[in-house]
Amino acid sequence: MVEFLRDFIEDNMIREANVDDTESIVDLWEEMMNFHIQKSSIYDIKPDARQIYEFYLKKILKNRDSIVLVCEIENKIVGYLMAEESQLPPVYKEDKVGTIVELCITEKHRNKGIGEKLVEKIEKWFVSKDIYTVECVISDFNEISKDFWFKNKYKPYNLICIKKIS
Repeated sequence: MVEFLRDFIEDNMIREANVDDTESIVDLWEEMMNFHIQKSSIYDIKPDARQIYEFYLKKILKNRDSIVLVCEIENKIVGYLMAEESQLPPVYKEDKVGTIVELCITEKHRNKGIGEKLVEKIEKWFVSKDIYTVECVISDFNEISKDFWFKNKYKPYNLICIKKIS
């Protein structure tokens, strides 16, 4: 059954997001944040975070160095991927890197190949911009996310540590 669903997710179900998709994307972001908040207090958000994120998303949608892709099934957005082009210091042979900022698939539609299709599309977008290195940040506690990225041949290369100070 899952294999059938992966085959069903055609390229035309994945498209670049537009401002009309804002509310659906913000809903998915809120679902993702609620998951993270349950796992760690480091993700505590402001009371008006939804409005702030909506403003941020609209700004991202206008930025030429960023892109948001959505997966739509039966006229409902069930996942999105946000990515951007970043500059590295000029000492590196490759001075541009692609960064996957967020990837979110609603719980009901996980493990059906949607994430893989979104990543495949964004990797093609990066190659079209002559970017051949892609990075993403994964929450260390999020085993679902780590399993997904490792399965898709992403490997750890940096460790980000955090300390709250007062």
